[in-house]
Amino acid sequence: MRPPHAALLLLFILAYFRGAYSSVSQSRFTSIISFGDSFADTGNLVMWADPVLPGPQPLKNLPYGETFFGRPTGRATDGRPVLDFIAEALGLPFVPPYLDKGGNFSAGVNFAVVGAPALTLTYLQGQNLTVNPPINSSLHDQLLWFQKLKPSLCKGQGTDCFRSSLFVMGEFGANDYRSFLVSNRTVEQATAYVPQIVDTISQGLEVLIRHGAKYIVVPDIFPLGCVPTVLTKLASPNKVDYYRNGCLKSANRLGRYHNSLLRQRIKLLRHKYPHAKIIAAEYYRPVLAFLDMPGHFGLNSNTTLLTCCGAGGPPYNYDFNSECGWLGVMACADPSQALQWDGFHLTESAYRAVADGWLHGPYADPPIMHVARP
Repeated sequence: MRPPHAALLLLFILAYFRGAYSSVSQSRFTSIISFGDSFADTGNLVMWADPVLPGPQPLKNLPYGETFFGRPTGRATDGRPVLDFIAEALGLPFVPPYLDKGGNFSAGVNFAVVGAPALTLTYLQGQNLTVNPPINSSLHDQLLWFQKLKPSLCKGQGTDCFRSSLFVMGEFGANDYRSFLVSNRTVEQATAYVPQIVDTISQGLEVLIRHGAKYIVVPDIFPLGCVPTVLTKLASPNKVDYYRNGCLKSANRLGRYHNSLLRQRIKLLRHKYPHAKIIAAEYYRPVLAFLDMPGHFGLNSNTTLLTCCGAGGPPYNYDFNSECGWLGVMACADPSQALQWDGFHLTESAYRAVADGWLHGPYADPPIMHVARP
């Protein structure tokens, strides 16, 4: 049985204020191999050479990257995402993007791409869905990249190549559901695809395990109904459609259904592959914790659903025609007090707190640092 929400929240706050993201002196992990979407991409999309990508990319512009790097790096936030804090905690360098052909992959590689879905581009477009960006970056494509690179990653190491590698699988799924919603499909129509999306993630995990992965972090998806893009797209005049914290009930139910099936599948995979350590990590509940008690995390309680880098003003400061990174769109004065960064992603300060929950608990089962001890 899971501990009560209040107890989890207390543990989360204690971890946050003790600086749980600080690095350790010893860790079993010497590399990180990451897959996913914009919550993990460290530069793949901005290095993409596909001519399908239209015009200039907003991620190449400030204020992306302003908080930590002082420049845009291809990360979809003002600084570091969760993956960067995990690397720091393990005493490893930031994980370089796969498409950086001059990158040093000796301590890991990142295959994650902004906008990447679980299902393939061909399949989603076959369902008459709008996919943005319209490139082959799905989980399937990232696994092909991994298999292509594996011989150089494992050179001279034999069959036990990844015994000291931490794999991070995702999150995946949010962009699939976003494709449905921006294509004017209902939440109910998107919900019908949840089992197929979770099956795809599960099959991807099995591919990694068959290739030798022993330690894999599998994040769930965040509460979609608390995201400014979704709140703007699905705005309702009926107060009954919203929770007290302002999130949309229907979209959050979609996220909970996805996460429930994903947890069930992780349980089955743990039984099927007892030699592998599968870490179930959460975005969903920590984001709700930020909304429930923003002051405890240094967040402004008046702006938790307001985009920091956006336009349009309240209630969400999000305009599909004036997005972050576009000319004239500015960031808020203090991103460290904001939860939402650009309408779909979180701020560095929020990602730091999520990372705390993954590294030391309570939002990872088991916590990453417990597994990292040699």
